[in-house]
Amino acid sequence: MMDALKPKRLMWKIWVLILLIIVTLALMILITVRSSITQFIDEQVYETLRDVDYYLGNTNELENYPQNPIEYDRRQQESRSVNQLIFLPNGRIIYGSAPLELTNRMYQEALNQSGQVERYQTTIDGEDVYYIIRQNEYDGTIVYQASYAWDAYRRELVSTLYLRISILIGIISLLSLIPALLMSRQLTKPIVEMERAVEKISNRQWETALPLDRQDELGQLAHSIDAMRKELKEQDLAQQALLQNISHDLKTPIMVIRGYAQSIGDGIYPTGDLKGSAEVIDEEASRLEKKVVDLLYVTKLEYFKGQEMKLEPINLDKLMELLVARFKLRGQLDWEINGEGGEMLGDGEQIRVAFENVLDNALRYAESCIRIDLHQDDAGVEITIFNDGPPVDESLDLFHQFSRGKQGKFGLGLFIVQRIVTLHTGEVSLRNTGDGTAVRFYFPRLKSNQPLNSNA
Repeated sequence: MMDALKPKRLMWKIWVLILLIIVTLALMILITVRSSITQFIDEQVYETLRDVDYYLGNTNELENYPQNPIEYDRRQQESRSVNQLIFLPNGRIIYGSAPLELTNRMYQEALNQSGQVERYQTTIDGEDVYYIIRQNEYDGTIVYQASYAWDAYRRELVSTLYLRISILIGIISLLSLIPALLMSRQLTKPIVEMERAVEKISNRQWETALPLDRQDELGQLAHSIDAMRKELKEQDLAQQALLQNISHDLKTPIMVIRGYAQSIGDGIYPTGDLKGSAEVIDEEASRLEKKVVDLLYVTKLEYFKGQEMKLEPINLDKLMELLVARFKLRGQLDWEINGEGGEMLGDGEQIRVAFENVLDNALRYAESCIRIDLHQDDAGVEITIFNDGPPVDESLDLFHQFSRGKQGKFGLGLFIVQRIVTLHTGEVSLRNTGDGTAVRFYFPRLKSNQPLNSNA
């Protein structure tokens, strides 16, 4: 029922929009037509009044028109619709007649008239009347000649025109229902389909098909929704894998801690003494803490996604020396630092965490040595961390958020590295070198006043 009502609601909105356009255009046309017709009729009336006034005042001109029967007939017709009134400055009418109110107005305007010929318009008893007053002189006497005509058809013409346009607007408005209905169906059908598809997607039905066979904005929206569906599907599968991996990887240290704690509570020391058993509990607790810290740090990095970060100078040479000095204590390996990295701009804490994660992996898999190569130029700085451990499976996306290493444990370390590098508009890659593996960092030169805002 709701699906059937939605297209109708949109149809009425489209129809109202079309009606508004039609009414607006109609009003503009009516205003323009009314003004144009009124002005045209006024000009035609005054033109007729001037012609008749001139030719009636010059009878010898009329004698020439029998040679042109059409023009003569037109002048005769015009002269029948135009009335004449001739009066003297003292108000005495010597020719013609007119209503007293009109006569008085003509007389007052004739006395105030400055030019030889002027035109006027007035309304008497609701009827419009047009007239011109010509000032002549006969035998030294001033005579006023008024030619006037009543507006017998302008109002009727405008009213009829308005009525016909109104009827036309009504017919067009009714006919506009048809394109409004067709347009609304064309628009609402894919929208309803996408709504149903999105509802299924929200219920994790990832194989839902979308109406993609369109080249307009709705088609682009469908493509965007489909891209979101695929991304959500990947995220959902990855999250399921994460939950399985976390439950598996966290279960072991938790069981060890509980087992050791219960044994100690019963007076039994699995390693032979209390100190050794406590060290095992502490080691397993450290593993749990590392995984929880990584998860929290991923959440923190997701918060920084799209946020501006303030840049600060980072001395890469000094940072690497401090990290190597700390990691040397955790194993009997040869450490080597080559080249100089100089300074780069970025978030010091994040850059340190990225290098720590890579060095921690290198320390875990290296057999005898770890080498750090630093190189800088005007474009940027490159850091490569090499270890002589076993090769990695390059077909795996080890920088993915929920990737698993060859030991089957979920890893967030390299994902954190990739996210940090991306936030600094840099690049990171991992490759086999034949005698080990290497992780390459590259950071472009950034300006001190350039904020970082990554949406990757």
